[in-house]
Amino acid sequence: MGTRPQTKVYGEAIEDFCRICGFDEDRFWEDGWPTAAICDSCGNESGIADFGAEPGSWWGVRGPHQSRGLWLGTGAQWYAPWNKPRAWDLLGQVENIPPKWRTPAPSPIDRARQIGSRSDHASLGTETVCRICGFQGPAFWSDGEPTETVCPCCGTESGIGDLGTPGGHWKLRWIHTRRGYWVGIGAPWAVPEARPAQWDILEQLSGLPAAWR
Repeated sequence: MGTRPQTKVYGEAIEDFCRICGFDEDRFWEDGWPTAAICDSCGNESGIADFGAEPGSWWGVRGPHQSRGLWLGTGAQWYAPWNKPRAWDLLGQVENIPPKWRTPAPSPIDRARQIGSRSDHASLGTETVCRICGFQGPAFWSDGEPTETVCPCCGTESGIGDLGTPGGHWKLRWIHTRRGYWVGIGAPWAVPEARPAQWDILEQLSGLPAAWR
């Protein structure tokens, strides 16, 4: 347990589930205060990366989504691997996250604004891997320009929901946020019939180029 912050922040009376990854073997919040417990799974310290100002609002819970997306992009590595269950199920664990830290859906995208800002965002040239979920398929970006292809897995449209710039967490924050939200709601496929029978989400995420992790 750590020292409580000076200002009380939002939290249920008792929160035994990590808001980032759903790990459930510690007490992360108590009486509205973070306990500063460090999650054995994602390594988050309660009250730091899991802060949510306003559950029920996309802007209010984007912090946990962003932290979740970064953790997922870097392989969902365990902070305390000796406590990782032998048959660990990422999506099963994420289901533990209370709905208020997984929803609501993102705010509608201002399409015209996104199109107008594309020139400010870097591209790797021709990209055949979705920046959000790691799905490998068609060209999402070609010769540095988005193809506006909708990913059949996470449903992200290239050049609209995947803008970012390699080089730092802050520059990738929207990619991380959307990845975290998508997995937080169970990683549903936009085109269910395209999902492989033996689909492995961690294997797919491992195909993300380092620039978008």
